[in-house]
Amino acid sequence: MSSLSFLGQSQQSLVTALLRNRAGLTVDELSQLLSISRNAVNQHLSSLGNSGLIQSTQRESTGGRPSKIYSLSPDGLELFHRRYSFIAKLLLSWVDKNLGEQELQACLQSLGEQIAGEFEHRMAKQPTPADKLREAAAIMSELGYDASVRQDSENSAEIIANNCIFYQLAEQHQGFCALDLSFLSVLLKADIRHKECIVKKGNYCCFAITGHTE
Repeated sequence: MSSLSFLGQSQQSLVTALLRNRAGLTVDELSQLLSISRNAVNQHLSSLGNSGLIQSTQRESTGGRPSKIYSLSPDGLELFHRRYSFIAKLLLSWVDKNLGEQELQACLQSLGEQIAGEFEHRMAKQPTPADKLREAAAIMSELGYDASVRQDSENSAEIIANNCIFYQLAEQHQGFCALDLSFLSVLLKADIRHKECIVKKGNYCCFAITGHTE
């Protein structure tokens, strides 16, 4: 189970909806969000549940019966994480060598710079800062992130990632976020501020572009 590719289009849309709504969704909410019938939602949930990709809990109700909400299980979340496993292996090898904190941060920053360098030719083709932001989000999506651009104003933009591609590693060593920051900083040639972090119990990772892209 290394990616979403083995799922049908409707099931991919369903697990992505659950990724973006980490608190969980009911059958009715999924039906409305995906524009499919409740029966179709229940069929997909049954199949995904049998595969261990989703979990359910009861939502408290002020009246009537409590409703059941569905969310991604740890295995379901791994559908997104494992698409970037080679980076996780690199990071683990450095951790296993018991590097000091400063050396580890330098390693992560260097890795981020190297990864960004692989896409420099694509960024150079983008004529405007807005185009560069969209291309950066597209590159992140290719690498396994569920990423998009949020443009607050002409001079203020953020990249939102609904998943962390090395979540388990980052939970143990939160300094791993330095890789993301270095990667985006070099890719966009801008200053990046990490406003919100999934590992620190945020709803998503939010990277604010505080400098101007070239």
